[in-house]
Amino acid sequence: MSKQPGRRPAPKRRPQARKGRTVVAAHSAGKRSDRTSWIIAAVVIAIGVALVFVFAGSSHSGTNTNVWFKGDKPAPASLVAQVTGVPASTISKVGKGSVTDLPLKLPATSPLKAADGKPRIIYMGAEYCPFCGAERWGILNALSRFGTFKNVQITDSAQTTPTGVAETDPDTPTFSFHGATYSSPYIQFETVEQEDNSYRTLETPTKEQGTLESTYDAPPYVSGTGSIPFIDFANEYMISGASYDPTVLANKTHAQAAAALADPTSAISQGAVGTANTITATICKVTNDTPANVCTIPAIKSIEAELPTTVVKQS
Repeated sequence: MSKQPGRRPAPKRRPQARKGRTVVAAHSAGKRSDRTSWIIAAVVIAIGVALVFVFAGSSHSGTNTNVWFKGDKPAPASLVAQVTGVPASTISKVGKGSVTDLPLKLPATSPLKAADGKPRIIYMGAEYCPFCGAERWGILNALSRFGTFKNVQITDSAQTTPTGVAETDPDTPTFSFHGATYSSPYIQFETVEQEDNSYRTLETPTKEQGTLESTYDAPPYVSGTGSIPFIDFANEYMISGASYDPTVLANKTHAQAAAALADPTSAISQGAVGTANTITATICKVTNDTPANVCTIPAIKSIEAELPTTVVKQS
């Protein structure tokens, strides 16, 4: 997985501190007047100091409106509906969006299918991972075109690594498939969220899933080993790493990111909906363009026609 650019912290804005001390004007005012002046001065200083802390604190929190929380929790139905219900006009206008690297062709000799004949789509990721975090926005939208999710969770990517070092693109707002279910008449979608956003083990891949990742998510097909997110499309195509830059989600709440999806000119829509369209075209490729109402959309057909037909190995 190629390295993504890190996020520079926004500078803190601090208001100019007030000079709160009151000047004693008249030398002949007397002790009472002098004492009153000093009391007023102390009050003004206290108010000034308090305002500095209030404004400094509010300015700091303003650099990241998404409040990080540990683990995951149920996603509001309205939020999921907003992500899965991106307008058709936006889908068509975005196309590939900011996605530059299409899924890679795999050398498997036979498609990976479930017992009922459905192509199997396998996703492997982790809640701490900001690259998985970015990809899930596209996955949730794309897979909802073929079926229905239940019990989707929301989470944020990790803030720090297990050693206490700042994580790449910390606090990326996202979803989690931990505990979620998915049903579709066209595909079988399998998810493995391996760790939570505190790096604790959540789910363990099956031996078969682990073998697929170690076989294809490694040289000579990609330059690294075991990069996540990893998506296997019926052993015909795969995605290794994020399809777009997670930094476009920086400092956004889940609601803000979801709202941006409908705007085809926004960086979030260009990344997430572009990824969703690319994933959709790849699924259409392995389902023989089923269902037609999804796979015959011109923007999807255009991306599908660009998918590689030969295996390209890393040098």
